[in-house]
Amino acid sequence: MSDIVLISPRTGMDIGSTIAPPHNLLCVAAPLEKAGYEVKIIDQRVDPAWKLHLELALIKTPIFVGIPTMTGTQVKFAMDIAKIIRDYTNNWQPKSIPIVWGGPHPTLLPEQILESGLADHVCVGEVDETIVKITEDISRGKADAIIKSSLPDMEKLLPTPWHLIDVEKYIHSDIYLKGGRNLDIGQTSRGCPFSCGFCSSASIRNRKWRAMSSEKSLAMIGEAIVRFNLNGFWLRDDEFYIDQKRAARIAEGLIPFDVKYYTSGTRVDVFNKTPEEQVELYKKSGAHTLKFGAESGCNRILKSINKGITKEETLKANLKAKRHGITPAFALMLGFPTETFTEMEETIDMARQIRKDNPQAQFETMATYTALPGTPMWKLAQSYGLKSPRKLEEWADWNFDEYDPEGKRIPWFNREERQAIGNLCYLSMLSNAVPNVIDSLSPIMSKLLKVGYAIPHKYFQWRFFGKHYRHSWELNMIRALRQRIFYNGHKVLR
Repeated sequence: MSDIVLISPRTGMDIGSTIAPPHNLLCVAAPLEKAGYEVKIIDQRVDPAWKLHLELALIKTPIFVGIPTMTGTQVKFAMDIAKIIRDYTNNWQPKSIPIVWGGPHPTLLPEQILESGLADHVCVGEVDETIVKITEDISRGKADAIIKSSLPDMEKLLPTPWHLIDVEKYIHSDIYLKGGRNLDIGQTSRGCPFSCGFCSSASIRNRKWRAMSSEKSLAMIGEAIVRFNLNGFWLRDDEFYIDQKRAARIAEGLIPFDVKYYTSGTRVDVFNKTPEEQVELYKKSGAHTLKFGAESGCNRILKSINKGITKEETLKANLKAKRHGITPAFALMLGFPTETFTEMEETIDMARQIRKDNPQAQFETMATYTALPGTPMWKLAQSYGLKSPRKLEEWADWNFDEYDPEGKRIPWFNREERQAIGNLCYLSMLSNAVPNVIDSLSPIMSKLLKVGYAIPHKYFQWRFFGKHYRHSWELNMIRALRQRIFYNGHKVLR
């Protein structure tokens, strides 16, 4: 019997190494198991029989079913799961099984989640230290509809209960490390102290950066490396390098493991201030790729979004990474209120300069600015015509890497301009992100797709870096195919 069932919804773009372990659920499961509860984790992304497994778990009448979700397509899949639970309990169960939502989107809009009728309780914030009490309250019928939790002490977090999932399903070739056994092993720190106008981290985590000690971090990393025979890993910390002394101690401790790794959060200004000898230590420890939030190649835009960096600092960080043999991967964004297409093209020019200066540099999909409630720029977006979705289901297409034909997300541009912005987003994906994702698939599928995609890759690179983004006949076809396969067809590619 499973006392608690936790299920991870699809995201709508589940391909290769983008399918990471459900760390949000593992963090919740650890204290529950310690308290004596039996926990079952179901991952819709890797389990073809997830619906059957969910229904079998519901037969045993668990205390609750937990569903996390981010804003965007994952909302749709989360709603589908909740509807299945509701239908099952209404038709087959004499007792209603509580549904508990959590994660970034419910934290931002808990009331709207409840109004959907698909949730009995909504957890706001991180529940690592409170989930046991929450479970006790739910089992007694005394839990509030909206349950708020304070930020947990990272040093008190329990080890990852890897035995609750099939870890082999999450070990990949990886989009950056290219080959071998690589695994996303979670976070050694959470939060970010900066106040970028587009980011929801400040509203969710109160601009607080919290970290495990270097000793606890190394224990967590080392245990995963040895247990799963890894030769590479990913840390998803928002700001891993912000405490240079801590980062140096972790780097020194990683040297004997002889593995490669990359990290999600790196700021170009923090990296530029890091002493050369410390960057060399990172390289020696196995640091392969640093993911930078560059955002824009226009200094006016960078100032307007309160990024706190300049284009020149990004170019400098690129050259510094090159000197040390570390691959930089840059995240870019466009479509901000007041941004002109001339300024957007400055970002493309910067990307072209980055690639010219450092041919090994990589780029994430260029995102369309997508306002989120609680962010510093939310009210600004509303002043330019943005209307907040009134129902939960309306958030399902709130995606940063999709077109906005109806003007829901970037209404300050006309339809033709929104089409051009969507083209740029897709061209960046097709010229930069897709080839890396292909490398992370199974060997046979990767080889076949690389051969077939070689010529299209060159074509899309020419279009993106050459700023040939106005026409879109083939992009419309690709978008329709993506919609059919991943959003409506519920497909997962490995």
